[in-house]
This record gives sequence, structure tokens and C-alpha cells, in this order.
Amino acid sequence: MTVLGAELEHLPVGLLQLDRDGQVLAANHCVADWLGCTPAKLAGTPLDAVLSRAGRVVYHTHLLPMLNLGRTVQELTLELRSPAGPVQVLACASRLPPPDERMQLVLTPMRERLRLETALLRVQRSADAAPLLLFEYVREADGRASMPYASAGLVSLYDLSPEALEFSDLPWLARVHADDVDALLAARDESARRLGIWQARYRVRAAGNGWHWHQLRAQPYAEPDQRTVWHGMVVDVTQQHAVEQAERERDTAERASRSKSEFLARMSHELRTPLNAIIGFSQLLSEEPAVAAAGALPRLEVIHNAGQLLLRLIDDVLDIARIEAGRLRIDMRNLPLLPSLRRVVQGLEPAMAARQIRVELHTDGPDADTLQVQADEGRLHQVLNNLLSNAVKYNRPRGWIRLTVRALDGQVLVSVHDDGPGLTEAQRSQLFQPFNRLGAEYTPTEGTGLGLVISRSLAESMGGALDLASPEGSGCCFVLRLRQAQGAAPALPPPLPPAHEPAPPPQGAVEVLYVEDDPVNVLLMESILMRRPGLALRVARSGADARQAVLSRVPDLLLLDMHLPDTDGMQLLFQLRTCPGAERVPAVAVSADAMPQDIELAMSCGFDAYWTKPLNVVRLLNDLDAVLLRGHVTAPAAD
Repeated sequence: MTVLGAELEHLPVGLLQLDRDGQVLAANHCVADWLGCTPAKLAGTPLDAVLSRAGRVVYHTHLLPMLNLGRTVQELTLELRSPAGPVQVLACASRLPPPDERMQLVLTPMRERLRLETALLRVQRSADAAPLLLFEYVREADGRASMPYASAGLVSLYDLSPEALEFSDLPWLARVHADDVDALLAARDESARRLGIWQARYRVRAAGNGWHWHQLRAQPYAEPDQRTVWHGMVVDVTQQHAVEQAERERDTAERASRSKSEFLARMSHELRTPLNAIIGFSQLLSEEPAVAAAGALPRLEVIHNAGQLLLRLIDDVLDIARIEAGRLRIDMRNLPLLPSLRRVVQGLEPAMAARQIRVELHTDGPDADTLQVQADEGRLHQVLNNLLSNAVKYNRPRGWIRLTVRALDGQVLVSVHDDGPGLTEAQRSQLFQPFNRLGAEYTPTEGTGLGLVISRSLAESMGGALDLASPEGSGCCFVLRLRQAQGAAPALPPPLPPAHEPAPPPQGAVEVLYVEDDPVNVLLMESILMRRPGLALRVARSGADARQAVLSRVPDLLLLDMHLPDTDGMQLLFQLRTCPGAERVPAVAVSADAMPQDIELAMSCGFDAYWTKPLNVVRLLNDLDAVLLRGHVTAPAAD
């Protein structure tokens, strides 16, 4: 047995010396430990006896022939057979020259290498199976670029093989949308300059798949040879992009809707302010004997009616805006139908009498008089009033209107049939278009072209429908469908008590403090209150003036505008309530803000009523009469 030198015995690699026939001449302790024996026991053993079957094949077909040819073998994988299981080693071998011709083998264990290779294989398989692209991207000093490594995602995302990008990135860039290439490369160059993350989102066309959105993120590294190397990934974010785009569009639409609502509310306020003077003074002047004596009443009525038409247009446009924005408030209740219908007919009696139009009401079935519907009371009145007023306006003189009410399959049908000329087929196809009056704009009949559009939307918002049922040229017959309600209609709730105990009736003259900065509105209120000699009006132009006026003398009634130079009406009411003696003084909001949320907010802040401009003179005076009699406000004076 040949003995190895002491310096070789304990190396952490295996050493073997073989004779020319392949028998072991010497072995160190490392290889003997792998094989579960001692170096002495290995002596004289043929090498192929300690090799596995695969190892023997490699030994006889490659290792021995190469050594017999006088060549050195580098990093040849062999598998040893030991009691503990196979041992994978890397073998480096050489043969000494004649006449010795011994073979020397250095064996290096591969356990750590195999572990790393297995881990890398798992990473590779995971990367190839994932719906993304992992890559290495290199930009040379001369600007040329390539992708030396790309996972299998390159095939699924770009329909390219990794070999296609090994020397150039042009095939990859050819898949990118032409409008996105410059931005993608500019982001790359900026990343190289700053050594910051390369991020980009761009469109890609893969074979037959249309345009997809990809997102790239990679970390750059600067190499000593002026190259820049990125390691990163690309992910298909088409669905995420669509969701984000939808969210942006929704946010944009919501902002536009809010802006539209704010604009319309502001415009409503700005238009109602001058209308307050037009309608208010036209009402007052119509009662002046000198105006009647001068024969100016017809012209004054034209002014008043024009103001009312403009006011209706403002309200209709606001309704359209609320419907389009999905902000229409509907308070659904079980309501008896016929009382609502009869109230609308009663309100239109003067107009029907002027044109000698008669109304016929037909009910189908013994229970028709007790029919109930699920509806919002105010909106139901609005729809019925629109339908019946149209039936009056577009009827012929001395014509008829036939109203029919019947229940059918859980619904209540209200038919409004007039005796007018009806509509042509072309007019029927354009019936529910906003501002389309179907030629009536060329006739003396007033209108805005919004009533039917709003009525249909209101009917649908209440779970019903509104349709035209009449054939061409036989008058118009509109059918309103509402859900039938079961059971008895709920009793109307008792009126809410005022926010504070009413003040005792004033003795002597009643003093009203009107807080308003617009001189025209002040002039109108002064003109209205002149019709009640028992009233004394004081005016404050700002919140500070109002507070000083209340501190000097507490009034019997507060009228507060909602928009003042130094505060708003709600904040002012809170301040005035802290003044001694003013805790129980009735307060009325007087404003051109007519949105429901404005009114609700003001009432929740302690106002007793909310009068919307333009003011209805008759109702306002009735309220003031109630103040004289009972010391508190009982009803709003809004039109």
C-alpha cells in the first residue's frame, strides 16, 4: 500500500491514487469516510467497485479512455456508492508519464453545489410558471442593449424566445406600442443616470392578443466597464389598468357632477334673487288701484307670468341635474291615489274653465276609491300635475280630459287622455327628449319641454313607469304605472313642535328684524310689510349689525338671509340665540338657496320656517298674520 504524505491525509477533498489497472494504491481519510471504511481497507480495491452503476459507466466510457490518451480530465461528475447512500463528487484526474503511469484523482463533494442547483432549479421553475417575466437587461457603453436572461414569461407575454433577445433588445421593443417606446427608453436612461429604479407602464401587442398593458420594474447596477445591468420583472397589468382607468373616469365623472350641481345651485341662487324682485313687485303692483285704473294690469300679468315661467324652468333644470347625478331624494310611502288626483284637478280648474275643458274621472272596480300606491307624495303630485296641465294646454277649446284609474297585477294604472290633436309618429319618437317641445315652441302655448322628461324619471324612481299609449292622431293618452300598496294608509304624523317654546304674543306693534344685505330684497320686504300697519321693520345689513340690534332691543320676529357679508344665516342664528331675551324669538330663513339639503340643514339648525325666494306675497302675509295672532310662524312663505 502506498502511503500519502501527512499533509495530504486530512485535506477536505478526497484523494486517490490508482495503478494503471484502476486498483486503489492509496486513499486519504476524507474519501474513506465517505465510503464508510478506512484507507487501508480501500487499498487493492478496484475503483469501479466503489462506484454506482452510473459512476461505472462514466468511468469506463470517458474517464479511463481520456487518461489513456494522456489527457487531463476536469470536473467530471462521478457517483460513489457508500452505505449511507450515493455520494456525488466532481473528479479531476491525470496520469503520470511512463514508466510510472499511476492515475491520481482529486474528488470534491457536490452536496452544497447540488443544494444550490436544486434551489436555483426551483426558482427557475417558479419563474417560468409565474405569469410574469424575470429578466436581466444590459446596456453597453456604446448604447447597444440586450436581454441575456429572460424567464419563460417572455414567450407568454411577448411571443418571443429568450434566444431572440440574447444579443439585441430590438425584437422586444418591436412589440411595444410606437407611442410608448420613447417614454420607456427615456425612463431606462434616467434610471441608468441616477441608478434609481426603472419603472414604466406601456402597451404591448402579442400575437393575436390585441393590446395589453405591461408594467416594468428593475434595479440598475453600474459595472466597471461602463455597462449598466438591470435585474427586474415585467407584469401584465391590463385588468388592473382597466380598473384604475374606470376609477379615474368615475372620479372625473363625480367631480364633474359635483361641479355641475354646485354650478346649478349657484345659478339657481343668482337667478332667484332678481326673480324675487320681479315676481314680488309684480304681485304688489297688481293690487295697486292706480295700476288697475291705468289699464296696466294685462302688461303686469305678462311680467309676472314670465317670471313664473323662468322660475319653473330653473326648478326643472335642477330636477334634471339631480336625476342625472343620482341624487334625487325619494320618500316612498303608502298613499291614497284619488285624493292626490282630485287635488291636482282642483288646482287646474281655473285653467280648464278658461278653455271650457271638462274632466271625466272613471274608476275600474268597487275598490278603486281606496286604491293606494307606493310613491313620494310631493313627486306624485308633480307627475300628476305635469300630465294634467299638459292635457289642458295642448287640448282643443271645449274639449275633454278623461282620467281612468284601475288596478292590474299589483300595479295601479292612471290614464290621462286628452281631446287634442295628438302626435305624429315623428313627434312620438322624440317625445321624451329634454327641451324638445315637438313644434309647440312656434305656438302661443308656454312650456319648457322638460315636464314629460322629469315625469318619466320620477315615475321610474318610484318603481313605476310613464308611457304614451294613444295611437297617432287621436289625442294623447299617457299611462302612469305605480306599484300598488296594500293595507291602510298610515296616518299623517303630527306636526313637529318648534325647536323652542313659542314666545308669548307681543303686545302692541310687532317688530321684525330683517337681516339682508341686498337693497332690492330689503325694498321688497319693506313694500310687503307696509300692507300690515301693525308691523315695524328694522333692517341689519350684516351679522355684526344684527347682533348689535338684538342686544339693543329684542325683536318679535327674526328674518335672516342665508348669505351675508360676514357670516351665514345658520351661524348668525346660533349667535343671536345667545343674546339675552332672544332665546325664544321665532326665526325664519329667507334665501334663494332652494336645494332640499339646504332647507333640511337650516331647519335642523333651529329655524322655524324656510322662505324660498322669489317670495309668494300672499303666503308671506298669511305667515305674518299668524305671528300677530299666535306669536309664532306656522307655515313657509315660499312659492
